[in-house]
Amino acid sequence: MDVPWDSSGLLSLLGGPVPTRRTILALSGVALTGHAWRALQYPAPTLTAVAAEQGRVTPPLLAMVESVVTHAQQLDTQHGGAARAFVADQFAAVARLLRHASYPAATGSRLAAALAQLAQTSGFMAFDAHHDGEAQRWYLLALRAAHAAQDPALSASILALMSNQAADRGFGLDALQLASAAQEAAATAGPAVRALVTARSGLAHAAAGDLTGFHRMRDATLELGDSNADSPLPRWASYMDPVELDAITGRGLVMLAERLPVRRKQLLGQATLLLHARAHTPGTAPPQRSALRHGAWLSLAHLRNGDTDIAVDTAHRALDRLPHVASVRSVALLHRLQEELTATGPRHPAPVRQLIAELGRLPRRHDGGVM
Repeated sequence: MDVPWDSSGLLSLLGGPVPTRRTILALSGVALTGHAWRALQYPAPTLTAVAAEQGRVTPPLLAMVESVVTHAQQLDTQHGGAARAFVADQFAAVARLLRHASYPAATGSRLAAALAQLAQTSGFMAFDAHHDGEAQRWYLLALRAAHAAQDPALSASILALMSNQAADRGFGLDALQLASAAQEAAATAGPAVRALVTARSGLAHAAAGDLTGFHRMRDATLELGDSNADSPLPRWASYMDPVELDAITGRGLVMLAERLPVRRKQLLGQATLLLHARAHTPGTAPPQRSALRHGAWLSLAHLRNGDTDIAVDTAHRALDRLPHVASVRSVALLHRLQEELTATGPRHPAPVRQLIAELGRLPRRHDGGVM
């Protein structure tokens, strides 16, 4: 990825194979965060092409590309990573257009934005499948394309997702660095995007056990959320609403409770209130993947707060979504719930025994980790 931040650098990256979990190792430290700051430092290039190998990108073709991007995002939001291969194929198709078709600068910018969104979606799908190296590669490609598209709001979203991945992997300093870069990139974005980026930045502070920083992010999220009613949302953030922002914050509170045992009871109580609405999203309404994941977090929060009966009911609601949603990280959370339920004692009520058995039938990865 160490190529110039100009049009030739981006196009050279697009000439390689799409990321796969077999070939990509996860990065950390400056090898990762340096890309974030360079994306903010260098001017955006102008993308134009006069090649005719694949003809000219006409308005109908461009509209079709952008429609495919929207459908890919909707698939991810509702069904999770089941369509990973399809989205990767669409990325490759748009990359070929950028490299081999003819288009003016304005069209090049829109193609780059489409490419960035497909890479962002692929990155989250890979992250959700526990393929961290692959996810990072996708995110870095997305960041390059968003930079070329001159779309700082999209860049901020990608950086915030990179920060969340670093927090999940246990690299707290990387998470805080990437969150800071995301906040800087979002400075000129509308309040709705800034609210989403700020809520996700709170997870970096949660992972670091920084209660003051976490509350600062929460207060800023609420303030921005109050002002975004009339702000049009980008297509890639169409799932974002106050319920989603609350759920992200609730997830952070569960993380904080693990790191601040003195405040555990209070933090978990707050978390259950904020996670409830997303975890109880109707089974046919979007975003189903988020409902599954936050349902798993809510079940853990209830169990750790001593509300076993509610934890069991919440877990069953999450399990009901699994036939329709692919989310490996959510399954990992449900396996953690199984372990914590099992550890509560040798004698369990029948509903708990039934849930432990049901959770035990969920698939695991061949390397011993959760699938």
